[in-house]
Amino acid sequence: MSRCRRPVLLMSVLAVGLTWVLSTNQVARSSEFRFVVEDLPDQSAAWLPNEVVIHTDTDLGDGLIFLLVNPTVRTHVFMVEGLYELVAGEQGGVATKPLRVTVAPEDSVRTVVSPTLGEGSREPGVVEEFRFFCPLHRGDVDTGGTIRMVHHGGTIRTVQ
Repeated sequence: MSRCRRPVLLMSVLAVGLTWVLSTNQVARSSEFRFVVEDLPDQSAAWLPNEVVIHTDTDLGDGLIFLLVNPTVRTHVFMVEGLYELVAGEQGGVATKPLRVTVAPEDSVRTVVSPTLGEGSREPGVVEEFRFFCPLHRGDVDTGGTIRMVHHGGTIRTVQ
């Protein structure tokens, strides 16, 4: 290969690499969280993943969206105690209501979550917890999950 082509090839590879890194970083900062419902053998249901961590400093900048996916043959409901969704109100305005979304069989629904989260503390480092589940198919065993909202640079600490 000639000496003239090497720098051009190297710059092309670097440009492609940089484009890939930037696009990957942009996806990683997405404010959309995906939940998929699964029917369990005891006729109850579980929304997965069963634990989600949302950092208010980085994940709420452009709003918060939940993508709810129901690949099953039954209708399910995604309910989060303490969170609210934004819905179209009267005269083109926006209203909030408790986050409870019905998802038809083999369907997906995107819902916008209110940026004024819950009623808890907004102090730096505070971690709020919100339970989510399907109230139609809860069953005897708690198959619900948890959303942990980490405020202003706080961290989730685990005990080992």
